Amino acid sequence: MEIIGPLQVRVMHHIWRKGASTVHEVHDAVNAEPGAKQLAYTTILTVMRNLVRRGFLGQKPEGRAHRFNAKVDERTYKLDMVRHIRKELFAGDVDQLLAYVAQDEEIPATKRDAVARLGAGSAA
Repeated sequence: MEIIGPLQVRVMHHIWRKGASTVHEVHDAVNAEPGAKQLAYTTILTVMRNLVRRGFLGQKPEGRAHRFNAKVDERTYKLDMVRHIRKELFAGDVDQLLAYVAQDEEIPATKRDAVARLGAGSAA
């Protein structure tokens, strides 16, 4: 599966959470995110059209608008991305991937310790 960009992921998160949506609904939601840079309607429209072209979204006419729906579910996309990172960045080495997660200071220490134990446990 293709990797999609950060704005495309934000659009997909909205559709995964809310279900089929119009460009207007996604535009409003993306711009309402805390700290979000305000984006033009046409920017969101272009992003959604690109997601249709790439097979991530489908679209159906609804009056004068179109309603876009996810053709790739969230679990499938996230699992494919984790696999991609494991294979491409860590040459398939799960222990190395877990070691890096355990070093991420943005993750609470208790969770990092649990991840470190998982990595250490699988090496045995």
